[in-house]
Amino acid sequence: MYSPRESPSHSSPGNGKAYIDVELVLRRHNSSKLAAYTTEGEIEFAVIHSAEKLNISYSDGEQKYFCCVAELEAKGETKLCNKETLNTLIIRNKHVERKKAAFHSGDELAKTHRLITRFNVEKSGPYMLVMANCDPRLQEYEVSFSGRTIWMNPYGYLPATSYAFLPFYGIMACIYGGLAIVWFVLNAMHWKEIVMLQNYITVVLGVCLIENMLLYFDYAHFNLTGTRGISILVAGAFVTILRRAIARMLIMAVSIGFAIVRPDLGKNKKNIINFGLVYFFLGFTQQLLIDLAKVHTSISDHLRTILLIPVAAADSGCYWFIFISLYHLITMLRVRQQLVKLSVYKTFTKVLVVSLLCATVFSIYHLSLTIRQKVLVHWRIWWLLDEGIWNILFSIIFFAICFLFRPSQSAKRYAYTQLSTDMADDEFGMDDDTALEMEPMIEKKEDLFALGDDDFDPVLDKKSAKVD
Repeated sequence: MYSPRESPSHSSPGNGKAYIDVELVLRRHNSSKLAAYTTEGEIEFAVIHSAEKLNISYSDGEQKYFCCVAELEAKGETKLCNKETLNTLIIRNKHVERKKAAFHSGDELAKTHRLITRFNVEKSGPYMLVMANCDPRLQEYEVSFSGRTIWMNPYGYLPATSYAFLPFYGIMACIYGGLAIVWFVLNAMHWKEIVMLQNYITVVLGVCLIENMLLYFDYAHFNLTGTRGISILVAGAFVTILRRAIARMLIMAVSIGFAIVRPDLGKNKKNIINFGLVYFFLGFTQQLLIDLAKVHTSISDHLRTILLIPVAAADSGCYWFIFISLYHLITMLRVRQQLVKLSVYKTFTKVLVVSLLCATVFSIYHLSLTIRQKVLVHWRIWWLLDEGIWNILFSIIFFAICFLFRPSQSAKRYAYTQLSTDMADDEFGMDDDTALEMEPMIEKKEDLFALGDDDFDPVLDKKSAKVD
């Protein structure tokens, strides 16, 4: 939770206040089934900051004590146990606020107690609600409770660890919205020069925009109401995994030179489609379990862990396919002196390599914090390590694809022509009937660029240029 002083926002419904409301009904059950509850007793409640976790209880090396009992007082531990603190929860920090729920003696009505109280939050960080039954008068009873707790941050109901997602997805939705406007303007300006790859990019861009808008409204609704609707949660998981699946399929298609070096996917079409379907099924199931676990703690971690293995294996196979395909494609373009396209795909490969290195570094750091149990210490940036960085890295790759293969006036200068080389196309994973590539019309006195990219320097002059 955020304290009012450190909160990034003081908007409604929090309005700058941070507190935890506890509304519980406590029941005590007498194992001897006596009709009357003749004894009194108190149950303690406290809200503990994670930094105070180790200050609860006392250990003498042989036994751990959570309650201040006469035995500790007899041992001389007067700082922890004295007449004032006897039969209470041991908390070394005296400034921790405590609340008590008192049971009174009497008939059947005395076996229940309704507790409604509020704990104010003055320090940012993770908190936990602690309940202790240290009163010896209640030892013969079993005490149970039901009810709810309301955790209100200065800006609303969103947990502090998740608040950053709200502005993050809002900003990403605006970025994708701006990119969509630019992309559609370019499509409208050069609609005669559009190639199939650019249509696929348009589909992925549309899904990305819908995903970020949907997730933004999901977190905004959660922040305002404190609940997450199952329908919007499922829809968010569906769109997220749909984006991941078709984005991987797009990158795989780009890596084999689709629409730039070859007119179709050839024999890889079936493999790419099957991969997309399998990845969507596995990823959607895993993402749904992850999102439901944030709302319902009864969701088993074992199911999510089991699904993690095939999803990771699918991702590994996808990366292997992409880099092997790019290696063959770049080798083919270098041998055939297709220098303009070679420059484009080398740039794309560099973006993928840098993104992969960043992902590896963040994964190792994430794993290190998890193993060393430092997650709570770094709760402010956990959203970035757990989910945010992957969205950022994907966006960088996708923006690179949009830039390198954007619609342009010179894109029409690239036309499919049959390769005259005698090189074996199968060596590069191309079928005989699809061994086509787009060559620029170099007879004109124009510099050659990748799909109209004015930032590329000329790579051929008229004397040295030739058409294969």
